[in-house]
Amino acid sequence: MPMIDSSALVAGFYDPPHPAANPAAQQAEDHVVDWLWRIRFLRTTAQEEHLRSFKFGLYHGLATPHIDLAHLVLGLKWFCWGSLADDQYDNYDWGEREVRMARVIHDMRAITAGIRPDRNSSLNPVIAGFADLWPQLTAGLDERGRQRITQHFLDYLQAIAFQNRYHASATVPDPATFLMLRRNTIAMVFQADVLEIVSEIRVPDELRDSLLFRELVWCFADVTAWHNDLYGLEKDLVDSQTCNTVRVVAASEECTLSQAVDRVLQRASERQRLFLQLQEQLPALARQLGLLPEAADQGARLTRDLRAYIHANLVWIQETRRYDLDLPRIKGTFDDVLV
Repeated sequence: MPMIDSSALVAGFYDPPHPAANPAAQQAEDHVVDWLWRIRFLRTTAQEEHLRSFKFGLYHGLATPHIDLAHLVLGLKWFCWGSLADDQYDNYDWGEREVRMARVIHDMRAITAGIRPDRNSSLNPVIAGFADLWPQLTAGLDERGRQRITQHFLDYLQAIAFQNRYHASATVPDPATFLMLRRNTIAMVFQADVLEIVSEIRVPDELRDSLLFRELVWCFADVTAWHNDLYGLEKDLVDSQTCNTVRVVAASEECTLSQAVDRVLQRASERQRLFLQLQEQLPALARQLGLLPEAADQGARLTRDLRAYIHANLVWIQETRRYDLDLPRIKGTFDDVLV
């Protein structure tokens, strides 16, 4: 596994606040573990121990140090459920990948439209968890905000289904196809929506939907995804995962994996610099759009959270056991919850 920590951040990208971690992080993790038991995503103490070894509470305690317990639980519910669900329909193939994903997308699309899943679908904790989580997540959104977050979530699901075809055929995608694909499979465009909700930020639609702000969010998604692919490279190779940025660079540029690691790190730094440049342009952009200064302030608050999230990701990887090769990932531990 390539060594990567907060030194991968360019100078001035993020200065941790004080306190650096949310004091309610462990309490929030306990709440979410109880919830996962209730929706039957957890069924054994071994599964709970495995999940807790991931230290998702630490991750979100670092990423959102100042939010209250209720909002911390909400953000952590999405992340824990999303990580377990992603492993179920993405990382391993039980021989029915296409059929399973089509069923998942059908049920989740219905839930986003306000339709409760039928009894058979509700037996699947992936669907049961989403049916419980989605109304909580979107409760305070106006129509435009609901449309945006729904589209970003469905983009994520469809990207996973598309990515699965590369894994099934053991082929590495070309760089142009992979760029937007990875932005969505990492779910970080959707994560930006979640951070806006849990931090009680309201970026005006005109600013949020502008090209420059969308590029800023894409920078966030790219940096997070590429860092993830760097520290997860060894695991992806063992699991025969082809949709990894390092593998794409190595294949397309005919270089070694070691050379590709260096190139991905350099490109992640370039995206960080662009992120900071775009952030500085928010006041001028808000004025161009005819918005009050408060609009740029809300945008700046969200960019602060996005930078904190990237920083937390790099601190968390030093502590988590999610990528340990000597531990089962999901297959062999959570097989029984997939129906």
